[in-house]
Amino acid sequence: MKNCIAAILCLLVVASASAREKKKDLGRLSGSIETSWGVYVDDPALSTPLTQRYGTNTYVNLGYTIKGFRAGLQYDIYEPQMLGYDSELKGNGLKGFYAGWADSKWDVTLGTFYGQFGSGMLFRAFEQRDMGINTSVLGASVRWNPLPWLTATVMGGLPRRYMEMFNPSAVYGADFELSLLEPFVPDTDAVLMLGGSWLLRDDRTDLTSEVRVETAPRTVNSFSGRLAFSKGCFSFDGEYVHKGRSYGLDPRLEQFAFVRPGQALLLNMDIALPVFSASIVWRSIENMSMWQDDSHTTSVNLNYLPSLTKQHKYALFQLYPHEVHDFGGETGGSIDMAGSIPVGGNPRRPLRYSVNASVFWDMEYGPDGYRFMGTGGGLLWAEAYLELEKKWGPDWKTVVAAGWQRKPEDSRLGYGEVMMNTVSAVADVLWQISSRYSLRMELQHAWSDFVDDQGWVMGLLEFGIAPGFMFYVSDMLNYRTNALSNTHYYDAGVSYAWKFLRASVSYGRHRAGETCSGGICRYVPEYTGVNARLSIIL
Repeated sequence: MKNCIAAILCLLVVASASAREKKKDLGRLSGSIETSWGVYVDDPALSTPLTQRYGTNTYVNLGYTIKGFRAGLQYDIYEPQMLGYDSELKGNGLKGFYAGWADSKWDVTLGTFYGQFGSGMLFRAFEQRDMGINTSVLGASVRWNPLPWLTATVMGGLPRRYMEMFNPSAVYGADFELSLLEPFVPDTDAVLMLGGSWLLRDDRTDLTSEVRVETAPRTVNSFSGRLAFSKGCFSFDGEYVHKGRSYGLDPRLEQFAFVRPGQALLLNMDIALPVFSASIVWRSIENMSMWQDDSHTTSVNLNYLPSLTKQHKYALFQLYPHEVHDFGGETGGSIDMAGSIPVGGNPRRPLRYSVNASVFWDMEYGPDGYRFMGTGGGLLWAEAYLELEKKWGPDWKTVVAAGWQRKPEDSRLGYGEVMMNTVSAVADVLWQISSRYSLRMELQHAWSDFVDDQGWVMGLLEFGIAPGFMFYVSDMLNYRTNALSNTHYYDAGVSYAWKFLRASVSYGRHRAGETCSGGICRYVPEYTGVNARLSIIL
């Protein structure tokens, strides 16, 4: 594997050099490599036994473009995968290859491609490396834009399942988007868009699998419709999705496997003013796991159902994140407001604030199935959050934040599922020592009535040297706990950025829990060790 990585690095350098030597009309070569490594050590302070000594996730991309033509390759390496990634991500191989052509009216891709219909609730093929997700489709995609106000897309192929490219399940789809006002009122600043999508999943996997329901249909037909309006500072959009009868699982039910249709409704409203903005989102989903196939206990979704709660940047607000109940159903929404208030006599340094609130309920299940848009199944998540930011001069900036969260959580100490409340607070101070040096400090605290841990405290110190270096050290402690002992989760590291290069290395002890990105989460067990990352874009 080391020889493979070295050869790929040499190929990237040669490709970059040759691209610089060639004339512009001969096209452009590009490449990138992103590699992450984990080296894990024994730690008597942790209760989880060490299952592996190292892991690596490496991705290499090569691309070529000339005029309207494009082509590319992607090579993935999991030898083995890092801790917290699915065990089916193992081995290495060429997992992306495509050729395409585009002009003002057509865009054609053959090979592996990504894409999305509407909001993604019906279909989304995407890559999210931090979560170990790549659901690219091997096949063909054609987008046609015959008029400025009309776009149509058709696609079909085999969706990627972890490291499997040629699996027996196929997907076909079509999408259109139409501007209703542009043909008739071309000079208006208002936009009214109508869209619709269709998706067919054709599962040709072996019926003898024990986890498959015999009555589950091989083909699942689904469709969606959407409408969006915007004018000036105001915008509103909505989308409805209907999924055909399909296999589903709900571990809470006595008969946990079932076959029934699914549906979803998503509504968004935004207001954007110079000193104030607000965003409201509401969603109800029922049996919306759009699986590639019904023959695996851990299948891969063809759609995208992220959590709609706030994506936090501070660690103690991320201790117990909300996870979407796509296996049954949930209803809820969130509201975000942000703005500035002239405080301190300098209008260029106002007090900036952001407020967030969200709540989600479980969808109740009755004799006739789930009650769509229902909220009677119990509270899944509630949160309120306030953040204030103030720049006091050219050298100082402070951020203070406080929030409350409530959700049911499974006890790791064997007390079952309990409803917990957590209140957290943060103080964040940045000192710009000079144009080159900066120092930032975080202090965080969380109070909880959770039976496992009732008190958390965290501190972080970060020192920056412009233009590229950043050093940090942090420590997180559950100082009030019903576990056998308090545990320090320390971490220290350095990062460097320069032009096409990004590199970082750190060493620390990490708690078990969910790590989230873009509203999607994965579970990472506790461990102690070194994490290193290198990214090169040529």
